[in-house]
Amino acid sequence: MQSGGAVTKGDITRGDGTGRRDITNSGADPRPRYRQISDELLAQIRGGQHAIGSMLPTETELCALYGASRHTIREALRLVEEAGLVARRQGSGTTVIAHENRGRFVQDLTSMGGLLQYPEETRLTVLRAREVPASEVPGVPEGETWLRVEGIRRVRLTTAPICFTVVHIPTEYAGVIEEIGQQPSSVYALIERRFGLQLSSVEVDLSAGGVPEAQAALLEVEPGAPALMIRRRYLDQNGRVFEVSEGCHPAPRFTYRATLKREV
Repeated sequence: MQSGGAVTKGDITRGDGTGRRDITNSGADPRPRYRQISDELLAQIRGGQHAIGSMLPTETELCALYGASRHTIREALRLVEEAGLVARRQGSGTTVIAHENRGRFVQDLTSMGGLLQYPEETRLTVLRAREVPASEVPGVPEGETWLRVEGIRRVRLTTAPICFTVVHIPTEYAGVIEEIGQQPSSVYALIERRFGLQLSSVEVDLSAGGVPEAQAALLEVEPGAPALMIRRRYLDQNGRVFEVSEGCHPAPRFTYRATLKREV
């Protein structure tokens, strides 16, 4: 099959010359049709039929190829994306980003507290730290000196990075750097315990973005790949911001999942 271009009869045939894939529900294959299509696309990608960086056929082309509805194709592509092998961007199509599953982390939010920190099975590895002026830290008073700590967060026992993290803390709390990643505690909790602060509130901003070029290689994705951007500002009991963290999560690697129930 061609990667990204028009799909022709010569790419895939079912033996009758029509070029359409004969994937239908039958007693021999109880899988839903979208699952059958996603499994075939995954097999093609893992088999190297689509090069990393190439585009899968468009939704319209896949609809014609498989004789399926747009809804079915979108569900199939969603499963391929959840497997971590492609990245989808509205208006730009579906890009192959890996031939093997690089790992995907889903964080279930059972309470708002889940937005404050990552679960214990993840670890932040510090890459570098340097002093920066307050002007480089979002939403903090001028005149202070802060530490910018950069690191990669991974799920324990896997190698795929789930995010690139930048943590800003006042220089007076520099002592916690040596503890980061050595235990499951988040940075704000380390500061609380070591310096006697009390977390009062957290401001959380979630937005869509693209992976910056400087972080792409470390995250093992292409520059500009879709990403979930999370910024947290931690305030102490006196209303002072004592930590600002910014995380860049490549789209196939990290998902927040919450269940909302209607009040009776």
